Amino acid sequence: MRHCYLCTKSNKMTEQIQKVIDQILSKSIALHKIALEERDKNGFLNQEIERLNKLLGDKNEECLALSTDLELVRSALYSAENKVIEKPVQTIGKNEQEIDELVKEIEFCIEQLKQ
Repeated sequence: MRHCYLCTKSNKMTEQIQKVIDQILSKSIALHKIALEERDKNGFLNQEIERLNKLLGDKNEECLALSTDLELVRSALYSAENKVIEKPVQTIGKNEQEIDELVKEIEFCIEQLKQ
């Protein structure tokens, strides 16, 4: 039995079409596998983003607390500096007053001795 030319051509075309379909199927399966892997990576990265955002929020709260503490320390330091400055001035003023009183007393004693 002899095959006709068209039948032979048709069979070859069918084989080639089947090869192309198999290649497309193979590529489709490979792409599906890649898509699943990328979906898993995406899920992991989203979890990592959530974790890092929470950590960032915690650090921002810590920074705010430290800023508040720093302002309190600065305020206390400012108050302490003003107290330190005030006390020596008062002491100096008191010493000068005591010296003036002693000088007056000595002058009075000298006047008494002269008489």
